[in-house]
Amino acid sequence: MIMKSYIFKYKPCITFKYGSFYTILGIIMLLPSCINKRGGHLNKDSGEPGKTEIKYAQGFDIEDFGSLKLARIYDPWQKSDGKQIAYLFCHQDSVSHQYLAHDIRIRVPVRRVICMSTTHIAMIAALEEIESVIGISGEHYMNNQYIISSIRDGHIMDIGYEQGMNYEMILALQPDVIIMYGVTGEVTGVINRLTSLGVPVLLNAEYLETAPLAKMEWIKLIACLYDKLEVAINIFNEAEVKYNELKKLPAEINRKPKVLSGLPWKNTWWVPGGKSYAAAFIKDAGGIYIWEDDTSREAIPLDIEVVYERASQADIWINSGSAGSITDIVNTDRRLQYFNPCLERMIYNNDARLNSSGGNDYWESGVISPHIILEDLISIFHPDILPDHVLVYYRKLE
Repeated sequence: MIMKSYIFKYKPCITFKYGSFYTILGIIMLLPSCINKRGGHLNKDSGEPGKTEIKYAQGFDIEDFGSLKLARIYDPWQKSDGKQIAYLFCHQDSVSHQYLAHDIRIRVPVRRVICMSTTHIAMIAALEEIESVIGISGEHYMNNQYIISSIRDGHIMDIGYEQGMNYEMILALQPDVIIMYGVTGEVTGVINRLTSLGVPVLLNAEYLETAPLAKMEWIKLIACLYDKLEVAINIFNEAEVKYNELKKLPAEINRKPKVLSGLPWKNTWWVPGGKSYAAAFIKDAGGIYIWEDDTSREAIPLDIEVVYERASQADIWINSGSAGSITDIVNTDRRLQYFNPCLERMIYNNDARLNSSGGNDYWESGVISPHIILEDLISIFHPDILPDHVLVYYRKLE
C-alpha cells in the first residue's frame, strides 16, 4: 500500500516563495572567474571526485571529494543560456588556499542561514536543520509553524526582498550563507553587493525545473551546506520510488479526463505551458492537459475567449488560483459559470493547506512531497484507483 504520510515525517517548513512568485536573484556574473567550465579548478591532490547521481534535475551537478563537495549550477536564471557558477563546500581545515582559485567557497556545516524562498525552507526542514534559519523573505507567505512562531518571538527576521532588502539587518544577523534564486540577470547587482559585504550567496534554481522530481532533487544541493548529502539522497530516493509507483497506476487507463488549470486575471489567463511543472503533474496523474501540445515551460498569457474555445468542455479544473469557491470563480468572469467543470462541480484547488496569512503549503512542503501531490491528483482524476485516499494539498470547491 502506498504511504501518504511522508510530508508529515519532517517538521513543517517554509519561507518566501515562489508563492509571491519568484522574486530576487539571479547570480553571478559577479566575477567572470566564477563562471567556470565543467571540470572546475580543483587540484587533484584533494582526491579523485565521485560524481553524485543527479537523475532528473537539469540545473546542477555535484562532485564529491569526500571532505569537499564541488557543485555547479547551469543556466541559473531565465534566458541565461551558457552561464555556470561553481561552489566549493568545505570544512574550515579541509582545503588550502591552493585548491580553488576562483570558485565560491562556503564553509560547512552552516549554522546561520537566510532563505529567500519557501521551497528552500522545506528542504532544510526535511534535512532536520530548520533551527539554522535566522532570516527569511516575505513572512506573510510562511506556513511552517516553527518559522512563524520564531518570527513572532523575534528569533527569525524578515530581511525583505528586491529593492526592499535590509542590508544592515543582514549584516547584523551574520549569516553563514544566503540561499537565493534568480529571475533575470538584473539581480546580479544584489549578489554583487552581498558578496562585497562578505556574505556568501548560494543560488538555488529549482524553480526552473519542469519535472516534479527534478525540483525535489535540488535538496541534494541544499544538503551540501549541512554536509548531509547522503541524508538528502536517501530522502529523495524514498520519494522517487513512491512517485514512480503511483505514476504507473493510471498509465494503462484509456479514458483520461481533459484538465484545465489556472484562473483569469484582468481578462488575461496565464495558462501553464505544455512543458511546465503543472503539465507534468497532470500527465503523470493520468490526465490530458488542454494545452499539452504547447511547447512552453513558462505560463503563456491568453485572452479568456481563446481559453473558452478550447477549455469550456474540460472534465476537471484544478489550481484555480485565489478562488476559494465556485462563486469566487463566477465572480471573476460571469462566462466561467458555463464551463463544464463549473456546471458539474468538478473544480479542485491546491489550497487545502492555506493559512490565515496566505501561506500555502503546496508551495512549501509540496516541493519535497511530489508523490503526495501526485497521489492527490490521481485520486481526483481517477477516484476508482485510490478510493481510500484523503486529499492533502487539494480540496474540492463548493
